[in-house]
Amino acid sequence: MTEGRNYLLMVTISMTVIKEIQRKNGQQRAVVVRSSSSVREESRKRLKEMGYDPYLLEAASGSKWDPTFQRWVKDERAEYEDIIITPKAGSPYIIWPAIFQVLKQKGLESLPTSEVEQLLEENKVTVVDVRMKDQYAQNHIKGSINVPMFRDSTGDGVWDNIKRVVNAALMLRSTERDPEFPQKVLEAVGGEKDRPLVLYCGMGGSMETKIESNKKRYKDKGYEDVDKSFGRESRSLKACFELINAGFSDVKHLKGGFSTWKYEKKAVEQ
Repeated sequence: MTEGRNYLLMVTISMTVIKEIQRKNGQQRAVVVRSSSSVREESRKRLKEMGYDPYLLEAASGSKWDPTFQRWVKDERAEYEDIIITPKAGSPYIIWPAIFQVLKQKGLESLPTSEVEQLLEENKVTVVDVRMKDQYAQNHIKGSINVPMFRDSTGDGVWDNIKRVVNAALMLRSTERDPEFPQKVLEAVGGEKDRPLVLYCGMGGSMETKIESNKKRYKDKGYEDVDKSFGRESRSLKACFELINAGFSDVKHLKGGFSTWKYEKKAVEQ
């Protein structure tokens, strides 16, 4: 009984810490302003130093974080002075609406499993699994390679250690984005930035913003879903963004991710 109470206490404390971290990150996400040109220029400078297009700042305009429902929604009045989230633990990252808008502008294609399967059979594409190594080792798309977008947490600061303790209590893995991901992909494909690539993760995510309807009246156009104002963010979509930003010229995305691939009983291996 004592062990059970101690576990419940640890989980309660862990959830309290997580909510506090989310609250602070949410506050940062929700910063919607009309800033001075000098502040925006400083933000563009920081983006350039991180290897991103300085004008990526404008890509997030028209979006706002909804902390109540934990989602991004449209707001035409919204403008940002900064789109870089710097968490208490882990590496800085770009907010999702900016990534979504860039991928949309670049015309990122999400390929169905059948098309990716055929491309693999014809040896016309390199399929990259961006999940962690142990997940890849359990099973993966037959013929794919593994270049994780995330890595185990490396920081040794107070918040990094708190994050490890919290995640351990919840039996979760403590990870962070790998800033060397694009370079590792480049090395894995022999230095060819023009090689055709298809990226996938567990769930896949989506660039679609509408719900398809089986009703004849709405079948062609569907209808807007507020929960999908900026699609569904995922690890593989963010990985596509990082590679496109790094100069890779032929990057595509597996629709539905590995879960759909398995559901449709496509070839997997360990």
